[in-house]
Amino acid sequence: MAEASLDTKQKLLESAKKEFLEKGFMGASLRTIAANAGVTTGAMYRHFKDKDAFFCALVDEAIDAATKIVMLANPQNHASYGLSKEHRDFEEQSVKDFIDYIYDNFDAFTLLLTKAAGSTHEHFQEEICEIYTKNCLDTFNWMYEQHLATKKLTYMMVHFMASTFINAFCDIILHKITKEEALMYILNIMEFTRYGSIRILGIEADRMTFSAI
Repeated sequence: MAEASLDTKQKLLESAKKEFLEKGFMGASLRTIAANAGVTTGAMYRHFKDKDAFFCALVDEAIDAATKIVMLANPQNHASYGLSKEHRDFEEQSVKDFIDYIYDNFDAFTLLLTKAAGSTHEHFQEEICEIYTKNCLDTFNWMYEQHLATKKLTYMMVHFMASTFINAFCDIILHKITKEEALMYILNIMEFTRYGSIRILGIEADRMTFSAI
């Protein structure tokens, strides 16, 4: 029974993903999802209470993965590494791993960025950008307090920097570029933001290993 239940749930999720990708959250039909999965609406409701529950089941793991990568910008992470090459290498590897995750779960991110209007996660891009902005701001303030940086940045300046990085990740999904192109694009954005950050934070030249995140 348990195996049959899991099989039904998986068929429903596959049907729901297809329906959402074709019609978006607002246009998707629960009846169509059930019919294409070959189950009754009653059986469907035993697994998912509404359309939003379907959508969340399809994207929540991707949201968790995105949240983990932006949390690398917090002060605790930087305090444990300092402004070292080790930290820079760790973050670059984390970004490479996240790009692998994106391309393994491309449909989930496509749903979040292009099909989520009307769902719980319709503001995903703005919300993840706000989390990243807050972590970057906290870290930059910590660096200023620790005399690692000589300039204190405003919220809007940090938001601009953070949104540049978040939008770069969104671009690789929206433009459906290859994983190889995406990796080069993101690494270039990291290099761009790294040296821009060094400049506007007033970090000394001998600390040029400062990371982008």
